Parts: sequence; C-alpha cells; structure tokens
Amino acid sequence: MRTSLPAMAATTLLTAALALPTATAYADPTPTPTPTPADVVAAPPCRGSKTDGTMLVFVDPQFSSGLLTYGNETVTATGKVMVQEPDGTLAPYAGPWTVRAQLNGTTGKETGGNVAADGSFTVSVPVQWSSGHEPLTLAAAVNHMFFCGPSMSPDPVSEPTRVVLDRSSVADVAAWKSTTVSGILEYQAQDGIWRPAAGQPLSLLGTDVVQYATTGSDGRFSFTQTVEDTPTHWILDARDVPGWDRYLTGSSAGFDVTSILDSATLHLASAKVDAHSRLSVSVSADSTNATVPGNVLYLQQSANGRTSWTTVERIPAKPLPYGRIVTLAVTNPHGYWRLYSPAGAHFPAVYSNTVHTAVNAMELTGGRPNHTTVRRNSSVSFSGHLYQQGATGPWNPVARSYVTLLFRPLGQKTWQSRGRVRTDSHGAFRISGKATTGGTWMVAWYTPDSSHVDTQGPQTYVHA
Repeated sequence: MRTSLPAMAATTLLTAALALPTATAYADPTPTPTPTPADVVAAPPCRGSKTDGTMLVFVDPQFSSGLLTYGNETVTATGKVMVQEPDGTLAPYAGPWTVRAQLNGTTGKETGGNVAADGSFTVSVPVQWSSGHEPLTLAAAVNHMFFCGPSMSPDPVSEPTRVVLDRSSVADVAAWKSTTVSGILEYQAQDGIWRPAAGQPLSLLGTDVVQYATTGSDGRFSFTQTVEDTPTHWILDARDVPGWDRYLTGSSAGFDVTSILDSATLHLASAKVDAHSRLSVSVSADSTNATVPGNVLYLQQSANGRTSWTTVERIPAKPLPYGRIVTLAVTNPHGYWRLYSPAGAHFPAVYSNTVHTAVNAMELTGGRPNHTTVRRNSSVSFSGHLYQQGATGPWNPVARSYVTLLFRPLGQKTWQSRGRVRTDSHGAFRISGKATTGGTWMVAWYTPDSSHVDTQGPQTYVHA
C-alpha cells in the first residue's frame, strides 16, 4: 500500500528539483594597458622636424656626470629608444628605417650610433672646454625625422697646472754651446693629488728662438737650447700653445743661465824656418766674444813637444788674427811650437795645436881675430869650430864644410868676402885675411840646404 506524502512536502521537493544556479554573464575581456614606467621620457619631434606619425620615447635615459675635467671630457648618454603605441604599450622600433640615437649641441657638435634591436643605445660626445656650458640634447633619428628628448648642461672645470723643473738655473755654461731644460708638467686633479699631464704642448722662449715640445705619458719634457754669450732668462710656457687642452689652467716657469764661460780657439799652420833662422808661422784665433784675455797671444817653444814650454814671442790679438803670418828670428830652429792664451775673466786657459820644425841648429865657436890692432896690410888670423845639433842629442862637429871670412871697412855697410876654408874632420877651421884698413871682421857659415840655418861668429873691430 502506497503511502501518500503530505501536500506541503511534495511541493517542497518539486521546488527543490526544479531549482537552477544563479545566472552568470560572460563577455570578451577588456585588455589592461601596460603601465607607463616612471622613467619614460617623451620624445616629440624636434623643432622644424616632421613625422609620419611615429611616436618615440626614451626609456631610462641616463647622462654621465656633468662635471668635466682633464682626461674626463666626454658626456655619455645611455638608455633605450622605444615606440609608444596608441594604447600606451612600448616596443622596439621595427622599421622600415634604422634608428640612431645622438647627442646634439647648439654649436653644431653631434655624435651618434645605431640603436640595438632591443632599443638600447650608448652615445658619447667630447665637449670642448670653451663650449662646455652649452646644452646637449639627447635625440633619436629615423630617416629624416628627428625626435628630441632630455637635455643636460655640462659643467667643465679647468684644473690647475704647474711646471716642475729638474733645475731652474745653470751656471758656467760655455758660450754658444747647448744646455738642457727639462722637467715635468703636472695638474691637480679633483682629489687634490698632482698627476702628470700627458700629451701637452709646451714652448721655450730662449734668445729670440721659440722651441716646442710635447710631454710624454709621464708628463716629462726636455728642451735643448743654445746658450749665447750673455746671462739670460728663458721662459717655459705651458699655456696658449697650439694644441693646449683648455681643461688645464696654463702655467709657466723661468730658467736662468747665470754664468757664461767664454772660450777661444787657437790654430797654427805653415810653420817653417829659413836659412837665416827666421821662423814663419800662420796664426789664427777665434773667440766666443771676439777677444782673448789681455788681447795678446803667446808663441811658445818646446824641445820635445811635451814639457818645458818657453814663450818666445808676444803676438797682439786685437783684432783677433786670422791667417796672420808672424815671422821672428829664433835662437833654436828645431823644436815644437804652439800658441797659448792665459785664463782670464770667464775664460779658461787655452792652447793651440802643436807644429814641428826639424831644422838643425848651427853654432860657430871661436871666430875672434888673433889681434885687434895690427899694421896696415898685415894678416889677421881666425880659428874655431863649426857644430850642428839635430832635434835631440848633443852638438856634433861639422866636417869638410866651408866657412867664409867677411870684412866690412870702417864707414861702409857692405860685407866683403876675404876668402873661405874647409873645416877638418873635427869641424875645426883656421883662416887669415889682410887688414888693408880698419874695419869689422866676422867668420860665417852659409847653409847649402834647407835642413840647416846660417851661423856666424862674433863681429870684431880690428884697428889697422
């Protein structure tokens, strides 16, 4: 037997069976825009530039420090160049042209490079000190379209320099010789430390001559300058020289040549001795100031060319001689000869070259009459020896060589020959002459060649 449900219960069950879940509406989702990063900078078309609708932005643009100093004279910009779609999303530029990032200055300087596939770039521009405060603008170029971004103004600083000389003066330099001026150029960096300034031009103003040099990697420099005949002050300039880096403040230094040593040059040439024992020599002298101490040169002689130099003649040297022929009678025709100039104010002593003459010296001994008062037309006798001496060694007799007896009557100037005789094997001679009147007598020997010189005995007056 089926039991019937109560009416309320049946109704409740039916209602529960027919109950449906609450309805939900479905639709296409609306895309959420990509948020614009805070480091995105708009890049509108530059003044005067047109665009085809392309919209560029700079993402995370960064400039290097605006403080520019020596050796750090470049501004660098980094970041990304992106295209901003109408919905605000960012993406690398896909074409059809190449994108370039560049830094532009108001003075016309510009540097740039291609942007990478992801939009990143790095561009740098060297900044001249003279235009360092002028703005630099980060820009992007697409074909002939230009988009300008952020700008910055550099702050160039000119750092102090100093010239450190190895020595600031020099003394006792020979006139018209050279001396060296050297040292190091340094600059004071921002940390206060002095460092070498490499590759910088310098000038040295000497005596009416300007020289130029460039510092090496260690900041060192060197000049070689000729010293004139007077003390002088030279200026070494590290400023306003062509090529000077204006990020360095110019500096200079002085160099003094305090004492000049003059010098003379002496020269002998063409030395020869004639038959009368007269030395002839060519004398030349030069000097850094056209003088020599005392305006005198000394001709000296030595037997061996090394020791015992003896002055035989003073030669006037104002003006300085040049190829002047000096002739003088010398006692000894063989030996070595030189010029000498003594030390004086700013002058050291100086000697010439040495020249040699190899002529045998001759000597006639005796040669006096046996009487100095005789009867007229009587004979007067003379005797003696003839000797010679080479460059070195003793005196040796001259054998089998003629000696001549000479007479000069009272009141006359001409000598008359009264005969000649040959020396014996020991160089001895004896010769006589008739005294027809009073006069002077002399025995002489005349050289037959250029290796000897004439010689004679004493002149003696004989009364007749």
